[in-house]
Amino acid sequence: MKANILVIDDDQLLLALLEKVLTKVGHTVTTVADPECALQLLDEKGFDLVITEIIMPKLSGIKVLEMVKALDETIEVIILTATEEGRFESAIAALRLGASDFLLKPLRNMDELLVAVEKALEKRKLAVNVRQLTESLERMRNTDFLTGVSTRRYFFERLSVELMRSRRYAKPLSCLLVDIDHLAQINSTCGVPCGDQVLAHVARLLVAATRATDIVGRYGGEEFVIALPETSREAAQATAEKLRKQIAEQRLRFGGKDVEVTVSIGVAGPTEATTVADLVAQASLALERAKREGRNRIAVGSAC
Repeated sequence: MKANILVIDDDQLLLALLEKVLTKVGHTVTTVADPECALQLLDEKGFDLVITEIIMPKLSGIKVLEMVKALDETIEVIILTATEEGRFESAIAALRLGASDFLLKPLRNMDELLVAVEKALEKRKLAVNVRQLTESLERMRNTDFLTGVSTRRYFFERLSVELMRSRRYAKPLSCLLVDIDHLAQINSTCGVPCGDQVLAHVARLLVAATRATDIVGRYGGEEFVIALPETSREAAQATAEKLRKQIAEQRLRFGGKDVEVTVSIGVAGPTEATTVADLVAQASLALERAKREGRNRIAVGSAC
């Protein structure tokens, strides 16, 4: 495994030796004598492994280890230390803090170094794979399989955060509840696969027509819910009308036929609601009015 390695030591001869040995086996090596400069490089470049002396002017290897792990816990660190008792004990402490290994100076056997580097990089690869798998599973848990938008649970989690931010900073927060008109009829006349395509079609249009800061979620059945941070009642109403119009104009092609799709939208503007449930309930009341008045329209909740 070829890697990007940062070596920190105030011994210039050792830096030159490690650069030569590690470059020879295919690694990209950056050597730095000043640990503070090395930490700046950590912010600028992506390193897989850091090799650092434990006792240095300005900053100890222990502190470097702590800062590396705070930046990215998957970056491995090998500690270099002399055999003096105090330094040896510090190296043991470094292992407890997450260092991959420690090597005694002076380095007489370069094979020992290469084995330690190989083990550290294998550990790094495993940690990165585990993190990617965890993130992938989390995305799957938070994403509605059919439509690709947030699940109801995840939407409510994010909306709770936005509601707290809205109240703390006195910023408006609006909510839209979107209902696909007559989806049950589409399912019965064109088939459930067509209905599924309608759901995915509407979800794509909602995401495409909203901002990156907005939150689009699957509320359940044929309903979607959208949070609009820092959006006034008037702006939310304008957004809802834009969404309604775009969906009505974008017919879905399924089975060689055009399927007419429209939505009804309830708008809840900034209110004194203290819970997410209250805010969504206000949008739901507005949606029911839009449906009673004939569908393919929007309705705005009354101000509180």
